[in-house]
Amino acid sequence: MTKNIEKTQDDSTKNRLLIAAGEVFAMHGFHRATIQTICEKAGANIAAVNYYFSSKENLYLETLKFGRRLSRHLMPEDVDHLSTGDPLTALRSFVRMALDSLLDESRPEWYFRMLSLEQFEPSPALERYIHDVIEPWRNRLIAVVELLGDRKLSPSELNLVVSSIAGQCQYYLRCRAVVLKMRGTGGYCASDIDEIADHITAFSLGGIRAIMQRPVTGTQKQSAET
Repeated sequence: MTKNIEKTQDDSTKNRLLIAAGEVFAMHGFHRATIQTICEKAGANIAAVNYYFSSKENLYLETLKFGRRLSRHLMPEDVDHLSTGDPLTALRSFVRMALDSLLDESRPEWYFRMLSLEQFEPSPALERYIHDVIEPWRNRLIAVVELLGDRKLSPSELNLVVSSIAGQCQYYLRCRAVVLKMRGTGGYCASDIDEIADHITAFSLGGIRAIMQRPVTGTQKQSAET
């Protein structure tokens, strides 16, 4: 039998199920994980999953959201610097918040393993997670990028720009072991994250300006005007 999880500060059945589910889903993925294993690990009755989450898919989605909420550096719903009239400050603030959230060591390791598995073995909950979590984050980044240029970027250009910025931030998480080994450190300190945020901001701004200077095609012009 799977060993029960240790008691948490909030020892509610729902929380125990979420923590156990995170560990089991991270190890086996959505498709191979079983409700029975999760409940044994949580010390809960199988009926509790149906009571709190209705289905395995809902449990999986709520586990991802729960893991995200455990960060000390949750990104706010709005980017305050958007109203300052300084787009560069807005971009730097956004990048720093993203790095703080991604590199937060207080977040459980199972959360990142779940996200990694999701790239190779998508679950039925992926579309809902994109809608609930990723799209709001992406829309806030688009709002920042749209303040940075002399002309309106086309939807295609905006998509590539925000994907590039997000990819740069994700690199320092997904290649963490290699990056830290090459830097000769055991973890990211505040000054490291500041340095990385400054670099991503400057690098992205240079790329955005280069895109702005390219000739606008007829398709891009029409797309930007709609």
